[in-house]
Amino acid sequence: MLVNERLLWVITLLTAAIIDYFIEYPNQIHPVVFTGKLISFFDKHRISKKPSYEFLYGMLSIILIIFLWIFIIYSIGFIPIYVRFIIYVYILKSTFSVGALSKAIKKCQIDDTEILRNNVAQIVSRDVKTLDREHLLSAAFESGSENIVDSVISPIFYFMFFGIFGAVIYRVINTADAMIGYHSENYEYFGKFAARADDVLNFIPSRIFGLLVLLLSPTRVSNNLKRYRKLKINGMYSMATVAGLFNVMIEKIDHYRIDGPRFPDIGDLKRLEKFIYAISYFFILIAITEVIIIGPWWS
Repeated sequence: MLVNERLLWVITLLTAAIIDYFIEYPNQIHPVVFTGKLISFFDKHRISKKPSYEFLYGMLSIILIIFLWIFIIYSIGFIPIYVRFIIYVYILKSTFSVGALSKAIKKCQIDDTEILRNNVAQIVSRDVKTLDREHLLSAAFESGSENIVDSVISPIFYFMFFGIFGAVIYRVINTADAMIGYHSENYEYFGKFAARADDVLNFIPSRIFGLLVLLLSPTRVSNNLKRYRKLKINGMYSMATVAGLFNVMIEKIDHYRIDGPRFPDIGDLKRLEKFIYAISYFFILIAITEVIIIGPWWS
């Protein structure tokens, strides 16, 4: 049975990775969109405006969504294995996204500044209306670098140790953080649990990613980590390391600046696109190796 389980999860992850390379689910059938609708429902039906109640309600909302997904995945275990395999692939693929991240960076490899501005606006939360071309390319580079962890490394990491349950729970919390984990009047307390939980879950994966990048360029990457890692609890372990690897400068005005000889250009974004594929599939290979050698103890 253990051998069968190993084979099931190896093929599941491989199939999910292959599907991810070619397509992204439409919003109508995307499990992450379903999660987002649940978060929006709780957001619209808050029970109190008091900070303590807001925090508690935000935390309970995320926990309820997690338990719903645990129930769904647990129930799938009683379905015949061939149907179960298809559903597992469908869900697991939704927890990571190599292809969509790479394609988003590819869309920013363009000379027309206004089209570039529109494309960058789709992948960053900052206001891009007044950014010059250098800072637009920097924003795209930062987003691509940071989201390698969020989109690939973290969900695959939690799949390795906790199976599809771990990958899905991570994706729920990361989605909640992206939607409500902001310092703002509306979400300061309601989204605080999501933001802190996301920081905790990304703590180890971001540092594993930083270590992988460090091996590729020890001097520049280590210098950047020493100087900038404290600017963001997790983000600089991806952004500062990749900026060091590519030997470029990145800047989010009034927030942080990673020094380098120049801002990223289109050529750097092309290299970043290839790097996203390479580092992501390398980490997926590590996950497959872990399942083969150690086995899916969580299955």
